[in-house]
Amino acid sequence: MTNKPINIFENKAELQIVSIDGFRNYINIFQPFYIRNASIVIIMPALGVKAQYYEPLALALKEMGYIAVTADLRGTGKSSIKAQKRNFGYHEMISFDWPVILDKVNKHFPNNKIYLLGHSLGGQLNVLFASQHQQLISGLILAASCSVYYKSWKFPLNLGVLFGTQTARLLVKLLGYFPGKKVGFAGTEAKNVILDWPYNARTGKYKPLNNNVDFETDFKNIKIPVLAVSFEADKLAPQKAVRNLTGKMKNASVYHHHFNNNLDHFSWVKENTVVVEKIHSWLRDIS
Repeated sequence: MTNKPINIFENKAELQIVSIDGFRNYINIFQPFYIRNASIVIIMPALGVKAQYYEPLALALKEMGYIAVTADLRGTGKSSIKAQKRNFGYHEMISFDWPVILDKVNKHFPNNKIYLLGHSLGGQLNVLFASQHQQLISGLILAASCSVYYKSWKFPLNLGVLFGTQTARLLVKLLGYFPGKKVGFAGTEAKNVILDWPYNARTGKYKPLNNNVDFETDFKNIKIPVLAVSFEADKLAPQKAVRNLTGKMKNASVYHHHFNNNLDHFSWVKENTVVVEKIHSWLRDIS
């Protein structure tokens, strides 16, 4: 596939990508027309959330002088895979999709620093990817992203997290996929995505299906800068749960900022001023 030059005067450029195992998806690039060598922030979504939802965040980063990139997770949005019909999990996303996204961005911007910004599940997947390929990126930004280990929540929410995740596990074993739109959580999700999720909730550890990597050991290899932001009103990623994820990266330079405001797990994406300012100040400090 040829790399057509991006029209820098467009508000958004859409580029097709093909995963290592042959499935089509798209990335969207938001580029300040006056800055070619700007740092790049690739935004990876939460479970069941389309890339389109992050356009306000991408535009805010663009206005701040960064090149922002959005992409749908496998099985969501413009991804050609239908999660109800084809099984995949964390392994397939970080092994078959992440490398292709980074390669496409690198081909268009070979001299720019790349930072992976992940929301919720997107952040967890970014950490898994960085444990194996940190040389490809300059840093991680975790936004409302945490380990879903149930003991991170206070009683009785901890029991709710355990019950909800393990019920989802039983449901996908019965149906072969997760009917998120019907049950009111996430979207239609692939079986192994949901099986990887409750394993982390039960044990606090990451052991993706179809993958033999010892991630819990390899997290210690991450030495790049990490920014984590959490929100007081966020019941899905409380401070302790965020720390349980960042704490796995024992040799990374982690800065965790907790916002004591009314932003929650999703509202920060559109009401993003303070978050973008924090990202900007952190990137300035580490550069």
